[in-house]
Amino acid sequence: MTNRRTGTTNTIRRLLVMAALMAVTGLGLASAQPASAATPTTGHVRWVAPATAGTRGHALEAPRTAVASGYDMVGSDGGVFVFGSQGGFFGSLPGLGVHVKNIVGMVGSVTGRGYFLVGSDGGVFSFGDTTFVGSLPGVGVKVNNIVGLVPSSTDKGYFLVGTDGGVFAFGDATFEGSLPGKGVQITDVVGIAGTPDNMGYWVLGNDGTIYSFGTAARVVPLVCPSPGACGNLVSIVSMSNGLGFWVTDQYGNVYPYGQATNVGDFSTTQSGPSNIVSLVPSSDNLGYFLVGADGGLFSFGDTTFFGSLPGLGISVSNIVGAVATSSLG
Repeated sequence: MTNRRTGTTNTIRRLLVMAALMAVTGLGLASAQPASAATPTTGHVRWVAPATAGTRGHALEAPRTAVASGYDMVGSDGGVFVFGSQGGFFGSLPGLGVHVKNIVGMVGSVTGRGYFLVGSDGGVFSFGDTTFVGSLPGVGVKVNNIVGLVPSSTDKGYFLVGTDGGVFAFGDATFEGSLPGKGVQITDVVGIAGTPDNMGYWVLGNDGTIYSFGTAARVVPLVCPSPGACGNLVSIVSMSNGLGFWVTDQYGNVYPYGQATNVGDFSTTQSGPSNIVSLVPSSDNLGYFLVGADGGLFSFGDTTFFGSLPGLGISVSNIVGAVATSSLG
């Protein structure tokens, strides 16, 4: 593994991957158990009927041959909530008997048939068709400040980032530098977005600064997207073609860069959400979901709303991320 905070090459990374596969922070398992599906109610941006939603840690009772789309949400305990997608559940940590409270993010595979979960300690959990290629605890790195993971375009690697801008690369993701390696000392990084060639990434600071590494295009000027946004930024997500990205704040304001476009947000509303945790784009980059910590979900552009936790009467406050899913077919 490469020492991602200093940029010093450590050639033992490949040797440690197999050992890391045995670590609890790298379980690459997925098993679904059937449960009764529920019908969501309206009350958010868009409601499409008929729609079904699974319950935490279970899959829908539906034919495996069905082809549909939907989304999954994850809580800080690794519990997964399934909406819409026939066969969109690929596993959860409680379902594996893993008990944690530090999951900070969820990212989907290219196919929409799997996802990674990442903990604040850099533990990585692989489900569905994703590939586990290592974790920080698995290689003996002890941190507690990881805030995001972005997979490579092949789903055979990923970058992790900490609040200090330290970047860790695994698998076919190429390490291209970190903020500590550049002598930049900060503690407010909130996310990372990658390029399709797996050789570049953007790192977002809560002050609105966007740091570019490798093949990621430089963003000038590096300033707060709009007055009042800085200090409330929560995520950065790149387009599938790497030609732009979206920055989001906790109030549901969306700031596009490059070829990314704003297809709707809460910038013109007086009573929008204040707990947005992530943005999930559609595969064609023409829409996205905004996800709240309470499991509220808002659909914009060409995305389809399949339900939300508040709409089902489920009260939580620990949702940390979501992914778009496709059925197994």
